[in-house]
Amino acid sequence: MKKYQQLLLIILISISSIGQNIVPNISARVDTSKVAIKQVYHLYKNYLNSRPDSIYQNPNWNVDEAKYYVKNKLRADRSSNLMFYYSNSIKYFSSYPPKILQIDSIDINRYQVKTIFEQKCPDAEDDKYTPDYITKLYAVRDSKGEFKLENTISYDTRKWKKYQYKFIKYVVHPDCNFNKDEAAKSVAFCEKIAKQFNIKAEPFTYYLLPNPDAMGKLYNFDYWMSYLGGQTFTSTKEIFTTYGKAYFPHEFVHMLFPVPKDGDAGCPMIVTEGLATWLAGPGGNTTFEEALIGVSKTFQKQDKVTFEDIMTFKIRNEFDNSILYVTGGVICKLIYEKQGEKGIWELYNCSKASFESVLEKQFQMSYKEVETLVIKTIKEYKPKK
Repeated sequence: MKKYQQLLLIILISISSIGQNIVPNISARVDTSKVAIKQVYHLYKNYLNSRPDSIYQNPNWNVDEAKYYVKNKLRADRSSNLMFYYSNSIKYFSSYPPKILQIDSIDINRYQVKTIFEQKCPDAEDDKYTPDYITKLYAVRDSKGEFKLENTISYDTRKWKKYQYKFIKYVVHPDCNFNKDEAAKSVAFCEKIAKQFNIKAEPFTYYLLPNPDAMGKLYNFDYWMSYLGGQTFTSTKEIFTTYGKAYFPHEFVHMLFPVPKDGDAGCPMIVTEGLATWLAGPGGNTTFEEALIGVSKTFQKQDKVTFEDIMTFKIRNEFDNSILYVTGGVICKLIYEKQGEKGIWELYNCSKASFESVLEKQFQMSYKEVETLVIKTIKEYKPKK
């Protein structure tokens, strides 16, 4: 037993040492001779070393915020859900070492912490892709007088105009014009899809934004490399779009359909995005038919197109995922024509492992034959006059 305890202690010490080696650099603007700024600096340094890539009740975070996000299976820091999507925090910080640009008081007992994550690139080509992010978090004194970190979204949107349309709550950026007709159209679309697939339209919040930078700021990014047009968080019932439009049916489909049976990681992207594309277009103001015309022209120039190449993005457009989305949309359309609502639900609840067998069952043909049929349908698509 004693040897086991000693081994456990060594493991715990090793884990602790791995998690406590991030010491962020600071710019000349960060004056740690001031007591409050020094306290915020140490809070943030502790946070960087507290497994920020993990979903748990982080002790450096606002207690209520952390509980809310953990309950919804998200990290407390909204920016970390993107930053650590492809790698853990230790690996990420080794490539993009954090440097605190500023710690400033912006309100009573509220400070902002801005940090740049920048890679030193010997390759000139890679140099175009750094910095990766500049984050902004708030440090706020709690009732005990201790600083805790907070996301930007609640404080930064506190004065934005808000509108309620049945089950949709709109939160509107000051640079956006809210269109009541579009909001009514949104409700009608959601009710139509809910009726068609026998699902309930649950209340959700829609953040209406003018551009990707405005979206990034609500994710705690003062700068990011992303050009996202829209994103849905089903667990927190939130939609974010960057086109200044109250009507964005593609994201409504993502919100209306429940999380697939095997979770977000189970159902292939070609299915989830294909479903939304078939019912509502790939995003923005483009319809499914309009996007299908464009993908058809692209496929006509290709000698050979496979599902594998599409799903691994070997065949794709430079600045959008329209090819994957439209191909998935055609799969959904053909299944609905053959099997109706039941076929869509079976496809939607498939996993990456069962995707091929589900397609074979729905089409009553081999996977290769399904692939040939779908690609042929896209190549030969003729718009209705």
